[in-house]
Amino acid sequence: MPDVEERGLKVGLHALTPRERDVFAIYDLELYYEMEGCFVDHISRAPEKFAWLEDALERIGDLGSLRIVRRLSEVEDETPAAIALCDEYGARKEFRWGCLERYLLSQNIQLRWERNGA
Repeated sequence: MPDVEERGLKVGLHALTPRERDVFAIYDLELYYEMEGCFVDHISRAPEKFAWLEDALERIGDLGSLRIVRRLSEVEDETPAAIALCDEYGARKEFRWGCLERYLLSQNIQLRWERNGA
């Protein structure tokens, strides 16, 4: 995981394989949420990443998180409602990682990472 994160941050999404992009988009938002809390402002600054995130969430079957991200993409300011949606997204973390792991295993991909905080 550190290699995917490092390449994603330094070079960008285009440097990653499609499945690595899935992992990076999900992992990166987890980190952002843990550091900043509400991430509604991050959506407008990283449209390519969030478009990929939406596709990844759909691919892995986490439609609840997908619904939240789509609702947040319609919000421009950090309102109490936006903060609540971000917190709802954060609360789905274990479910999201389980969906991602199952999806990757169905693709015969097994990542080795420590989920300390992600």
